[in-house]
Amino acid sequence: MIDRFILSLIALGALGAQPGAAPQCTAAPGRSAEQIEGNVTRGQMFSKATSGGWILRLVPTPEGWLLEIAVKGRETEDLSRLTPPLHFVPNPRSIEGSHFRNADNTGPNEGSVNAPQELREFIFSPQVGREIQGAQSTSSPTTEEVERVQAFGRGWMHVDEYQLTPPRRGERASFERLKFSACLTWPAG
Repeated sequence: MIDRFILSLIALGALGAQPGAAPQCTAAPGRSAEQIEGNVTRGQMFSKATSGGWILRLVPTPEGWLLEIAVKGRETEDLSRLTPPLHFVPNPRSIEGSHFRNADNTGPNEGSVNAPQELREFIFSPQVGREIQGAQSTSSPTTEEVERVQAFGRGWMHVDEYQLTPPRRGERASFERLKFSACLTWPAG
Protein backbone atom coordinates (compact mmCIF):
# COMPACT_ATOMS: atom_id res chain seq x y z
CA MET A 1 0.00 0.00 0.00
CA ILE A 2 2.74 2.50 0.85
CA ASP A 3 4.52 1.58 -2.41
CA ARG A 4 1.30 2.32 -4.30
CA PHE A 5 1.01 5.65 -2.44
CA ILE A 6 4.58 6.62 -3.36
CA LEU A 7 3.94 5.73 -7.00
CA SER A 8 0.77 7.83 -6.99
CA LEU A 9 2.69 10.80 -5.58
CA ILE A 10 5.28 10.41 -8.33
CA ALA A 11 2.56 10.19 -10.98
CA LEU A 12 0.75 13.23 -9.61
CA GLY A 13 3.99 15.18 -9.64
CA ALA A 14 4.74 14.14 -13.20
CA LEU A 15 1.30 15.25 -14.37
CA GLY A 16 0.99 18.38 -12.24
CA ALA A 17 4.04 20.41 -13.24
CA GLN A 18 6.31 21.10 -16.15
CA PRO A 19 10.02 21.22 -15.34
CA GLY A 20 10.73 24.51 -13.60
CA ALA A 21 7.05 25.39 -13.10
CA ALA A 22 4.98 24.96 -9.96
CA PRO A 23 1.64 23.14 -10.30
CA GLN A 24 -1.60 25.06 -9.90
CA CYS A 25 -2.98 25.22 -6.37
CA THR A 26 -6.66 24.51 -6.89
CA ALA A 27 -9.35 23.02 -4.70
CA ALA A 28 -10.78 19.74 -5.94
CA PRO A 29 -14.49 19.07 -5.29
CA GLY A 30 -15.05 18.67 -1.55
CA ARG A 31 -11.60 20.04 -0.67
CA SER A 32 -10.15 23.39 0.33
CA ALA A 33 -6.80 24.64 -0.97
CA GLU A 34 -4.49 27.48 0.01
CA GLN A 35 -1.23 28.61 -1.57
CA ILE A 36 1.76 30.01 0.29
CA GLU A 37 4.76 31.71 -1.25
CA GLY A 38 7.95 32.71 0.47
CA ASN A 39 11.63 33.50 0.48
CA VAL A 40 14.11 32.30 3.05
CA THR A 41 17.86 32.64 3.52
CA ARG A 42 20.36 30.25 5.11
CA GLY A 43 19.73 29.71 8.82
CA GLN A 44 16.42 31.58 8.76
CA MET A 45 13.13 30.02 9.86
CA PHE A 46 10.01 30.60 7.78
CA SER A 47 6.53 30.34 9.27
CA LYS A 48 3.25 31.41 7.76
CA ALA A 49 -0.33 30.68 8.80
CA THR A 50 -3.10 30.25 6.26
CA SER A 51 -6.62 31.59 6.69
CA GLY A 52 -7.66 27.95 7.24
CA GLY A 53 -5.48 27.75 10.37
CA TRP A 54 -2.64 25.63 8.95
CA ILE A 55 0.94 26.71 9.55
CA LEU A 56 3.70 25.94 7.06
CA ARG A 57 7.18 26.11 8.54
CA LEU A 58 10.65 25.73 7.09
CA VAL A 59 12.95 24.89 10.01
CA PRO A 60 16.66 25.49 9.33
CA THR A 61 19.04 22.51 9.09
CA PRO A 62 22.78 22.59 8.30
CA GLU A 63 22.17 22.13 4.54
CA GLY A 64 18.72 23.69 4.12
CA TRP A 65 15.34 23.29 5.77
CA LEU A 66 12.83 20.76 7.06
CA LEU A 67 9.23 21.40 5.98
CA GLU A 68 6.68 21.04 8.77
CA ILE A 69 2.92 21.55 8.93
CA ALA A 70 1.20 22.55 12.17
CA VAL A 71 -2.20 23.94 13.09
CA LYS A 72 -3.22 26.78 15.38
CA GLY A 73 -3.32 25.48 18.94
CA ARG A 74 -0.69 22.80 18.18
CA GLU A 75 2.09 25.03 16.87
CA THR A 76 4.97 22.90 18.18
CA GLU A 77 3.82 19.66 16.52
CA ASP A 78 4.66 18.44 13.01
CA LEU A 79 1.50 17.02 11.43
CA SER A 80 3.38 16.10 8.23
CA ARG A 81 5.98 13.83 9.87
CA LEU A 82 4.44 10.64 8.45
CA THR A 83 5.13 11.64 4.83
CA PRO A 84 6.75 8.65 3.13
CA PRO A 85 9.33 7.43 2.56
CA LEU A 86 10.26 7.27 6.23
CA HIS A 87 13.54 5.38 5.71
CA PHE A 88 16.35 4.67 3.25
CA VAL A 89 16.05 7.62 0.84
CA PRO A 90 15.62 11.36 1.47
CA ASN A 91 12.18 12.42 2.60
CA PRO A 92 10.61 15.12 0.40
CA ARG A 93 10.15 17.35 3.48
CA SER A 94 13.94 17.50 3.89
CA ILE A 95 15.11 20.24 1.52
CA GLU A 96 18.90 20.06 1.31
CA GLY A 97 21.37 21.71 -1.03
CA SER A 98 23.07 18.40 -1.69
CA HIS A 99 19.89 17.16 -3.41
CA PHE A 100 20.58 19.63 -6.22
CA ARG A 101 24.27 18.76 -6.78
CA ASN A 102 26.00 15.67 -8.13
CA ALA A 103 27.58 13.16 -5.74
CA ASP A 104 30.98 14.87 -5.62
CA ASN A 105 29.50 18.41 -5.40
CA THR A 106 31.07 19.70 -8.60
CA GLY A 107 27.93 20.33 -10.69
CA PRO A 108 24.16 19.92 -10.86
CA ASN A 109 22.47 16.69 -9.85
CA GLU A 110 21.98 14.84 -13.12
CA GLY A 111 20.67 11.73 -11.40
CA SER A 112 23.74 10.70 -9.41
CA VAL A 113 22.04 11.69 -6.14
CA ASN A 114 18.76 9.88 -5.41
CA ALA A 115 16.81 12.76 -3.91
CA PRO A 116 13.65 14.76 -4.57
CA GLN A 117 14.17 17.80 -6.78
CA GLU A 118 12.04 20.95 -7.25
CA LEU A 119 8.62 19.43 -6.51
CA ARG A 120 8.20 18.05 -2.97
CA GLU A 121 4.90 16.36 -2.08
CA PHE A 122 3.79 15.66 1.49
CA ILE A 123 0.82 14.57 3.59
CA PHE A 124 -0.56 15.90 6.89
CA SER A 125 -3.43 15.43 9.32
CA PRO A 126 -4.53 16.77 12.70
CA GLN A 127 -4.84 13.10 13.74
CA VAL A 128 -1.02 12.79 13.71
CA GLY A 129 0.17 12.89 17.30
CA ARG A 130 -3.31 12.08 18.58
CA GLU A 131 -5.20 9.11 17.11
CA ILE A 132 -2.25 8.31 14.80
CA GLN A 133 1.22 7.99 16.29
CA GLY A 134 0.29 9.66 19.56
CA ALA A 135 2.37 9.86 22.72
CA GLN A 136 1.56 6.25 23.65
CA SER A 137 2.65 4.84 20.29
CA THR A 138 5.34 2.15 20.51
CA SER A 139 5.57 1.06 16.86
CA SER A 140 5.98 2.45 13.37
CA PRO A 141 2.86 3.74 11.61
CA THR A 142 0.83 1.18 9.73
CA THR A 143 0.01 1.44 6.05
CA GLU A 144 -3.62 2.15 7.02
CA GLU A 145 -2.57 5.02 9.28
CA VAL A 146 -0.46 6.60 6.53
CA GLU A 147 -3.40 6.23 4.12
CA ARG A 148 -5.69 7.99 6.64
CA VAL A 149 -3.24 10.87 6.85
CA GLN A 150 -3.02 11.07 3.05
CA ALA A 151 -6.83 10.98 2.74
CA PHE A 152 -7.01 14.08 4.92
CA GLY A 153 -4.22 16.42 3.92
CA ARG A 154 -2.02 16.63 0.86
CA GLY A 155 0.33 19.30 -0.24
CA TRP A 156 3.31 20.22 -2.32
CA MET A 157 6.20 22.61 -2.13
CA HIS A 158 7.95 23.77 -5.29
CA VAL A 159 11.49 25.15 -5.26
CA ASP A 160 11.05 28.12 -7.60
CA GLU A 161 14.55 29.61 -7.36
CA TYR A 162 17.60 28.91 -5.22
CA GLN A 163 21.25 29.64 -4.66
CA LEU A 164 23.65 27.03 -3.28
CA THR A 165 27.06 27.35 -1.69
CA PRO A 166 29.89 27.21 -4.28
CA PRO A 167 30.72 23.73 -5.64
CA ARG A 168 33.62 22.14 -3.72
CA ARG A 169 34.64 18.55 -4.42
CA GLY A 170 34.03 16.31 -1.42
CA GLU A 171 31.89 18.79 0.53
CA ARG A 172 28.10 18.87 0.80
CA ALA A 173 26.22 21.74 -0.81
CA SER A 174 24.01 23.94 1.34
CA PHE A 175 21.35 26.46 0.43
CA GLU A 176 22.17 30.15 0.62
CA ARG A 177 18.63 31.22 -0.30
CA LEU A 178 15.37 29.68 -1.46
CA LYS A 179 12.23 31.06 -3.13
CA PHE A 180 9.28 28.65 -3.04
CA SER A 181 5.58 28.19 -3.50
CA ALA A 182 3.48 25.64 -1.64
CA CYS A 183 -0.09 24.36 -1.65
CA LEU A 184 -2.09 22.70 1.13
CA THR A 185 -5.35 20.84 0.48
CA TRP A 186 -7.75 19.33 3.04
CA PRO A 187 -11.43 18.37 3.32
CA ALA A 188 -13.76 21.34 2.93
CA GLY A 189 -16.07 22.24 5.75
